[in-house]
Order: sequence, then C-alpha cells, then structure tokens
Amino acid sequence: MADIPLTMPKMSMTMEEGTLTEWHVAEGDVIAKGDVVAVVMTDKVDMEVESPAAGTVTSLLCAEGDVVPVGGNIAIVASEEDDLLGDLFSGDGGDAGADASGGIDTAADPGASAAPDSPPGPSGSEEVAGGAADGAPPAAAPDGPMPPSVPLARKLARDHGLDLRTITPTGPHGTVRVKDVKEAITASGAQRQDPAAAAPAAGTPAPASGASAAGAAPAAPVVEAAPEELLGTARERRTRQLTAQAMAATPLIPQFTAFRRMDLSVAARARTGVLKGVSWTTLLLRAYAMLLRGNEQLNGSWAGTGVRRNPTVDIVLAVDTPGGLLVPVLREPDQLGVRELDAQVRALGASAKEGKVDPSLFGPATGTLSNLGGLGVDRFNALITPPQATALSVGTVGVAPVVEADGTLGARMTCELGLSIDHRVADGADAARALQTIQDLLDDPLRLAL
Repeated sequence: MADIPLTMPKMSMTMEEGTLTEWHVAEGDVIAKGDVVAVVMTDKVDMEVESPAAGTVTSLLCAEGDVVPVGGNIAIVASEEDDLLGDLFSGDGGDAGADASGGIDTAADPGASAAPDSPPGPSGSEEVAGGAADGAPPAAAPDGPMPPSVPLARKLARDHGLDLRTITPTGPHGTVRVKDVKEAITASGAQRQDPAAAAPAAGTPAPASGASAAGAAPAAPVVEAAPEELLGTARERRTRQLTAQAMAATPLIPQFTAFRRMDLSVAARARTGVLKGVSWTTLLLRAYAMLLRGNEQLNGSWAGTGVRRNPTVDIVLAVDTPGGLLVPVLREPDQLGVRELDAQVRALGASAKEGKVDPSLFGPATGTLSNLGGLGVDRFNALITPPQATALSVGTVGVAPVVEADGTLGARMTCELGLSIDHRVADGADAARALQTIQDLLDDPLRLAL
C-alpha cells in the first residue's frame, strides 16, 4: 500500500498556482481512478481535479479557499497501485536521480540548476549579524542528506539561500513543502538577493526614507485588512487578486488613448444583408485584428532597445461575468471566416459567463478589445496589459445626429472607439492612421465578410 500525493496540476501554460474552491471528497472516502476529488480555480475559471489512482483518501492537506502552487500537495491517497510519482520525493544520497548532495533531482525538476544546493548566506537575523560582528566564521551547513522536497520548495530555498536540511518538513514522508520554506523565510528574515536593491557602497549616502529608486515608479499603497473584512467569496477575491496582478504593471507603461467617432452606416446596411446576424463586437474585433496584421509596429512589443516583432495576431476579448472580468484569447481572429469568428465570440462569451472557459484560451496576446457599449458607456480608455502595445475600447453603438458636409443635420449609426497605444512603440499620428484604417474597413464590409 503506497501513499500517493495528489498535487495541484498545471492546467495551462501560464498557471503558477490555483485556488482550491471545493472538495468533492472527505478523509476516509474510497475513490476510483478518474474520480473528481476537487475543483480548482485558475486563470479565473473552475477546473475539476481527478484522482490518478484508486484508493482511500487518508488526508486532505488544504482547506477550501487555499492558494496552492503548481506541484504542491493537496491530498494523500492510500493505494495498492504503484506510486505514480516514483522517486520524485527521494532524498537520500543513494538516489541515482539526485546530485552528489541529494538535493536536486533534475528528472523531477527540469528547470532546476544542476549545481548542488549551496549553504545559506547571511539572513539578516540577530544571530548571523552578531557572528559577523564578532568576526566568527559562518556556521557550516548541517550534515546529512537533503530531505525530500517538492520542486517549487527547492527553488524557493535556493533563491533565498536556505538549506533544506534546516527546514522542518510537514509533508508526507517528511517532504518539505512550499509552505515550510515560506515559514522558514519569514522566521529567519531571509530575503531574495536583488542586485538592484544592494546596499550602497561605503561612503555613499542612503536615500531619504520614502524615496524611490531613480526611475522607478512608487508602489501603489496597500490597505491592510483582516480576512473577515474582505468582500466577496474566496473565489471572487481570487479573481480580483488575479486582475490586480495582471494590471499592476500597467501604470509603468507610458500610454495614451486616441478617440474617434466611427461612421457605421455602411456596415449597418451590410448587417441586413451579407453580414446579417454578425455582432458588432465580431466586426470590430475582426477589423482590429486586420489592422494589427498589417501593422507589425502596433502588433509588436517593446523590448527595451526596440520593438519586437510578434509573428501571430492574438487578441484578448475582455468578458464581464458574474464572477469578475475574464480575459480569454482569440488566436488569429482575422484568419477565420467572419461567421466562424462570430460563432466563437458568442460561444466564448456564454462559456465565460458560466466560468467554464478552456484554460488553454488564456495566455499571451498582442492586443485587447474591451466593449462597454452594451452597458451604456459611450467612451472610455482601455488600459494596456504588457507586453501588448495596444488596447481598443468600444463604446455604445447607436444612431447619433451628425452635421453633413452641406451643413444639414442628419442621423447615422456610430460608435466611439478609443485606441490606447504604448508610446514607446508608436506615436499619436500612428494612432490616428490606425483608426482611419479601421474606418476604411468598416466602409468596405466585403473585406470584413471574407
């Protein structure tokens, strides 16, 4: 009988952690291979976690609402099947998959360095600081083999100069978990060494308290709150956290928004014929994608020394849902037929509102389209999400009074678009030309229909 850990699976390319939102089993339950044991939220959508083996649930290691890194253990199943993880957690010196110190298993952790774990450096604690002041030599690393540990725990320990042998394990088989390393970091005061944050050289005055590093934007203030003071369910709070993380870098981008009221009268007539039934969101999304396809600069990303070319056009469609904003990506939308694209847009909107978007649809993109027109908003500026260089905002589509060239008053179908651009990538005139390109496409609906 083997104890098989159930781990947080990696459900998408960008997933680093997941929130356990619901248990479907309890300790003592007998389960079959493939049974759903839990529901996990990642990238703002819920996914079911299945058991890889039949057996008995002996321990639930996480509570509902816990955030668990990819690879972290969430439960233990006692099973008569072979241990599916093999020697992943093996930590004795005889493990052929480990290095000489038994600390790194490159087969289990492809991203791990081949070098053995180094002994911890100064941690800033009183004990170490005092020893340095007294001129005493640094303490030797503890003897003995490295304990078994999950890959992310090993990485955290290396990054913070901690020796796994000094950390008290709480996982199965004496496994060092990510939680154990984080607690050790907090207890010792160890912090990741950042060359940009190194102490000033001797004789160099330190900056005044509260001053930020040259060229660095000040961090946004954070209000402290106890868990019971936070609004919403654990899932809703997690959605807000993911949105906050994604938008945290936005203020660092020097960006501007150019607005233009678009004439939709020709496209509106086409929607009674060749484009009948196709939504305005689909038509504007397709026009935006065609713009980026023909403009490598706007489809690119700022790379520090110039604009990097992106070989594909991938556009985020911001979707409002009861659980918060979802940002699935439509790959190469201008390469699809307009009706196929319209079907995808409608299906994506419906699945997003149910929180059932395929995690593979989340990831890097080259632009974002956000439409608040259906909520009665005429004009707004959409914020850029790096490394994207543009974002298109869509206001309300409706009939508006216009003054014709001869001075008479008429009425036309219009909407206001806002094109936000990373000023490092392009300039105001580029934004004006881009909006004219979109207008030209709307004036030639057959190009959008093909």
